[in-house]
Amino acid sequence: MSLRSIGGKLIKHGTAIIRQANKGKTAANPQRRTISNTVKPLQQTSLPSQKTDLAKNRYYVLRNIGIQITQRARRLLVEDVLNGVSSKVFQKTSQRGLFGNTAPLLSLVGCAVVGQGLLTKDEELEGVCWEIRECMSKIQWNRDMISNETPFDDSPMNLQAFTFGKPIAKGSNAVVYSVKHTSRDTSPLALKMMFNYDIQSNSLAILKAMYRETVPAPIYFNCHGISDYEHEFLNMTRHLPPHPNIVKILSVFTDFVPELEQCREMYPAALPKRIDPEGEGRNMSLFILMNRYQQNLHEFLNAPNQLTSRTSILILTQLLEAVVHMVAHNIAHRDLKSDNILLDSTNIENPLAVVSDFGCCLAEKSLDLTVPYTSFDIEKGGNTALMAPEIISKKPGPFSKLNYEKSDLWAVGAIAYEIFGAQNPFYGNKNTRLSSMSYKNEDLPPLPNSVPSIFNNLVKNLLRRDPGERLYPDIAANICQLFLWAPSSWLDKNEKFPTYKEILEWLLNLAAKIIVEGGKLKSFHERKKLNYAEYLLISTFLCRVKLHSIRSALEWIRDGTI
Repeated sequence: MSLRSIGGKLIKHGTAIIRQANKGKTAANPQRRTISNTVKPLQQTSLPSQKTDLAKNRYYVLRNIGIQITQRARRLLVEDVLNGVSSKVFQKTSQRGLFGNTAPLLSLVGCAVVGQGLLTKDEELEGVCWEIRECMSKIQWNRDMISNETPFDDSPMNLQAFTFGKPIAKGSNAVVYSVKHTSRDTSPLALKMMFNYDIQSNSLAILKAMYRETVPAPIYFNCHGISDYEHEFLNMTRHLPPHPNIVKILSVFTDFVPELEQCREMYPAALPKRIDPEGEGRNMSLFILMNRYQQNLHEFLNAPNQLTSRTSILILTQLLEAVVHMVAHNIAHRDLKSDNILLDSTNIENPLAVVSDFGCCLAEKSLDLTVPYTSFDIEKGGNTALMAPEIISKKPGPFSKLNYEKSDLWAVGAIAYEIFGAQNPFYGNKNTRLSSMSYKNEDLPPLPNSVPSIFNNLVKNLLRRDPGERLYPDIAANICQLFLWAPSSWLDKNEKFPTYKEILEWLLNLAAKIIVEGGKLKSFHERKKLNYAEYLLISTFLCRVKLHSIRSALEWIRDGTI
């Protein structure tokens, strides 16, 4: 049966197909915390008043049915072709790599849809782009591509479930130990213990004071279970859904501070008096269980490794994708720095970068990314050296507001100097370093000559004093993604500007390659055999991609404006 006849039958019998396709199915719920029901129930809408003009009413009914049938037909056609291609391609995974074969594996999808007359306008092309986002979102979240380890269940967790190893790192507010679950065969994990000096040894009090640390966490427990008060409080805070470039927190719980290896030497003041009579800490604190990462970005950049320009670009792109994800969920980190970026450097040329340490973040449901700033008592964030100009220079007043929409983006621009092997202009000697309070755009030093000019311009844009002159996070991330994966002719302003159809075909090719690589990831330990960070980077890009935003990024690359 030809594709044209299939399309005709879909249109003719669209209503029956929709009913049959959705029979017995329930909508997939996004992954969310187990501590609260954060999804509000769907409110019933009022029925429209009955029209007196029956002819007009019939017209609207038929029009709506036609729109639904067309959209469903397009979706079924794209999904059928994607599924058919994926089943054939998975059988040939040993013959094709992620970047080795650039044949248009999914171009037939675009041809098939065009052949049915469904893609005649830019809006309809954008609709197919939506199908790509839906397909890639299912692959990314339903398959648990980050790790094949058995996830921790919802049973209450405490320190007795772990065997402690040596300390990994210590900061001013916490210490991190290597741990392993006593009853499960898992890879090495890390357990972060927060220092508690002045919060009473009560789970709810600790949670209220340190709730920001739990923002990326899917599960929370205390040593006695969880109370309704804690449910209610956590329901008032925002939760950051999982993302490949956000630290993977497996569980968060409160428990009594234990006596651990080197505790008296590393953090004696944080110990309770039952362990050290001279200690100033409380008996209970917050514990965060997470994946173990080899090092942070600062350590990685200072290691005797000669980083290639591509490796630096991969790291920068991952940080921008993390910022896009946070902004999309109305969360501002407010303390981005190289120490708070962890790396899985199993593959040194393609490290996986994640943003961690959310202790200074803005994540209240009652606020978006704009906060009233009426007095100096309202905190602005963490690291003042990398605090955006619009934040650090803002003075309190009855109508003053702190806008964090592009503040993390500015911090990534400053960190980019370190990523590309240059001195961060906002660090160093107080006589030579720039101050985010007073610097001018022309004061910014250039990046090394080995860095492509696109990124020199991009970093300068991210660090512009006026946030209105900066790119939006998704456009900035798209610029990096286009540089990495798009045809080089698209970046040349002397070449023809790609059409929406050409962009869509390129996206379909990327989607096909992700489907191919998805069948190869059989175990967590096989990461070293794959460009795993690149795989995740393309996946996250395809999960949020929109044709108009790609076009905007291309316009900026070619002309410097949008």
